[in-house]
Amino acid sequence: MAVPLMHALEAGQLNRLLRDLELTAPVAIRRAASQAEQHLWLLMHVRDTDVRDDAEFQLRLARHIGLRGKLRARKQSLFDVMQDLKSLERPAFEDVLLRVSELTGQIEKSVASSLLSLLDPDQPSIDRDLRELLPRYGFPVLAEAPMFDECVAWHRRLTGLFEQVTGSSRWAQISGRIDGSLPTSTGAVLTEVRKLNLHLSHARRVVALMPTLEPVSRVGRRLPPPVAVAAEPVVARSGSRLHLCR
Repeated sequence: MAVPLMHALEAGQLNRLLRDLELTAPVAIRRAASQAEQHLWLLMHVRDTDVRDDAEFQLRLARHIGLRGKLRARKQSLFDVMQDLKSLERPAFEDVLLRVSELTGQIEKSVASSLLSLLDPDQPSIDRDLRELLPRYGFPVLAEAPMFDECVAWHRRLTGLFEQVTGSSRWAQISGRIDGSLPTSTGAVLTEVRKLNLHLSHARRVVALMPTLEPVSRVGRRLPPPVAVAAEPVVARSGSRLHLCR
């Protein structure tokens, strides 16, 4: 039995997010139209394609997920992983994240979540724009170099946020406006999760120009007040994380 997801945002935070979604819908989704069409093409072909040797699918997939760096050097291994994952009825994010991250030794959450969204369109994908936008509404910040379990927990909470937004009575109207900005062949097929994902990812630059009217904690919690201490010499110490994150 699936464990119910808790609400990711408080009522006031959710209201601000929905307000901004309403304001930015026409512009954001118009910018996302080409990406939506590409996602739909991949979605329609992924089940009947042998990802390991279909050149056209591989090219479109590489462009869609932004393949670069170490993963680009091991792209054939990534295509093999994608083909293997297709055999799973409903792969979990942690399974996909583990398989993809093993190829580079880094936490490849963006690529892993993008692959998962093609295998299960009701799963959200993670990108930099999304990570930078959501803390504006009190959603937790994901560290630049998170650990594996941190990524899994953040994705689970993101799933809860998407359920919270798309379950709101105001979402139907927003979704309709998104459909009106997309080609007819695309808007009717995209899941509500995919519409919201595209909208959020392409709304960040628009929202960044809008004033923040209410103070909202960027990590969803209050921090303790600073404690005054006597000034003393500080020795800088370098540190590093074993896991990098894209």
